[in-house]
Amino acid sequence: MVDPQSRWSSGDPQAVIDGFEQLPGFVWIFEGPELRVVAANPAVRAAVGDRSGLIGEPFKQAVPELAGQHIFELLDQALQGVRSHGYEQRVLTDRDGDGRLTEAFYTFDMAPWRNPDGSVRGVIVQAVDATPVVAARQAAEAAAATAERRYRQAAGLVLELQRSLLPDALPVLPRVQVAAHYLVAGSDLVAGGDWFDAVPLPDGRLALTVGDVVGHGATAAAAMGQLRTVARQALQSGGSLPDVLNVLDAFAAHTTATRAATTCLAVLDPATGALDVASHGHPAPLLLDATGNDRYLPLTPSGPLGTGAGPAPVHTCRLAGGDLLLLYTDGLIERPRQSLHDSARALAAAASAARRGTLDEDTTLPDRLPDRICTLVTERLALAEGGFGDDTTLLAAHLMPEPVAPLHLTLPADATALRPMRQRMRDWLGRIGAGDQDTSDLLHAAGEAATNVIDHAYPSGTSATFTIHATLDDQGVVHLTCTDQGRWRPPVRDPGGRGRGLTMLHGLVDRVEVRHTEAGTTVSMHHHVGRPTNVTTAGAAQAAGPHKQATVVDEFTVAVVETPTGPALRVHGPVDLATGPQFRTAILGTSRGGSLPLTVDLTAVTHLSSTGVQILHEVSRTVSDLRVTATPRSPAHGVLRLTGLHHLLPDSPGNGDWAPPNR
Repeated sequence: MVDPQSRWSSGDPQAVIDGFEQLPGFVWIFEGPELRVVAANPAVRAAVGDRSGLIGEPFKQAVPELAGQHIFELLDQALQGVRSHGYEQRVLTDRDGDGRLTEAFYTFDMAPWRNPDGSVRGVIVQAVDATPVVAARQAAEAAAATAERRYRQAAGLVLELQRSLLPDALPVLPRVQVAAHYLVAGSDLVAGGDWFDAVPLPDGRLALTVGDVVGHGATAAAAMGQLRTVARQALQSGGSLPDVLNVLDAFAAHTTATRAATTCLAVLDPATGALDVASHGHPAPLLLDATGNDRYLPLTPSGPLGTGAGPAPVHTCRLAGGDLLLLYTDGLIERPRQSLHDSARALAAAASAARRGTLDEDTTLPDRLPDRICTLVTERLALAEGGFGDDTTLLAAHLMPEPVAPLHLTLPADATALRPMRQRMRDWLGRIGAGDQDTSDLLHAAGEAATNVIDHAYPSGTSATFTIHATLDDQGVVHLTCTDQGRWRPPVRDPGGRGRGLTMLHGLVDRVEVRHTEAGTTVSMHHHVGRPTNVTTAGAAQAAGPHKQATVVDEFTVAVVETPTGPALRVHGPVDLATGPQFRTAILGTSRGGSLPLTVDLTAVTHLSSTGVQILHEVSRTVSDLRVTATPRSPAHGVLRLTGLHHLLPDSPGNGDWAPPNR
């Protein structure tokens, strides 16, 4: 029996110690203002790499990579007696000691550890590893493929209003990577007046602007849309930075809704790094260099727009390759019971830590630096006391050390070249930062041009080549050419569903030119590319979601699935000149030569070429009851509507004309 005098109020001391050592959750106990580690159970020691000498060491020295992740700040608050909680918070730690940061998600409780007299002795932290829960949620959302639709329904009309008034895409440029996050304030009943924009100028420079209209509601949102439109028009008309601000100032003075709005406007020359910045009542941009050092630009702002404050002084400086500029609205740094100076330093610390971190390959964070910084900064600052009480905008521009090099491929004029061509193009489009829709359109366009070369440019059996060349200009336009050295021949048989390649090209890209000469044929395609903007709710900033694009596996497979209405053929990968014969055989075999009704599911098809279109036209006359399914955002869906096959889709709206999205 244990002597009762030796018992603690919590029970047998040895039992308490044994239980502490085997707790499945994480427990840290810190003592004193230095937050010295006085206890840490094995689970939590393993979470940070089981570092030697951890017990007794100041926590900020023991785990220095947590600086800027808003962990130390919450611990300091607990030392002041303020308890805090975190839900599925992303934390990056150097578990292996090699400088690479590993990602995990934790739900935690930080509470003051008090002496018997009530004074604070230290901090007790309890946490559970929420990484498996977050990973499961991400997998479920990705598999559902309806996250965007559910999200829009949940966000409500306010979010849709914000989306409609803000740019739907940011330009993709060869020397500057741009990203933006817009967080709508927590209330579903109000719309804020923040705006942002990134405008390529005719002379190759890039204008970046953020602004904030006074008030909330539909009136403020409409005023925001007016000011953004006026600024964009003035910039694209060739006005200088002071001229544009003068136009905005004059416009803002006309109505109460626009008067006293604030704005910051920056014009960057990507070729030289020259930067001009001016502000009307707006916080100064934050500059991060390539090593993560931070500084706020020394602006002297004029008063808010439309208040008669006079012209804003222009600050001029020069960015180096690798520098990153952050523009933001005051919703990001306004906190109850915290000075703007302290909030600005918290923003700088979070941004600097996000810039310096070397990430493990398995992280779900975006690969592009400006997207990653916007994600981490908004996630971490959303944890601060009070969260985001107002709409928040963060606009990041990363001046690349070197511009993106053009793509140049020389390939054999054979169907086997289509797959490597698509992969090389997909890699290049990923490097420049093109969005999913533009990537799909350009891959389809290149595939159609190359298929025409393979089919028509050279006599059968001839060993020949074609070239693909792609560049990105300072206006965000991809110029793509497909060139051969042959003489195009007309098809030797009735093309049926073929002969649609050029029609598809005109529907997929902005402009197409075909030039035949004695030396060969060149198909030139020109297409504006962009990246969709990130407009979400402030609450969603704390909920981690999949950020990286899934790797596309360009492998052709077919599978037969029995359904209550008959067999269904699920097709995955590209349907092109090389895989077309397999596609036709699978349809005719599954339908028993056309005698059975058949549903062909093309949702997972990565590329539906004119070859596939021809086959579908042919078999639709053979199979007694042929239906085709493809989700509205899948690559095959738009091609089906573009090429007269929309009648095969269930719930087809009819034979109306179809135009590609976002044209």
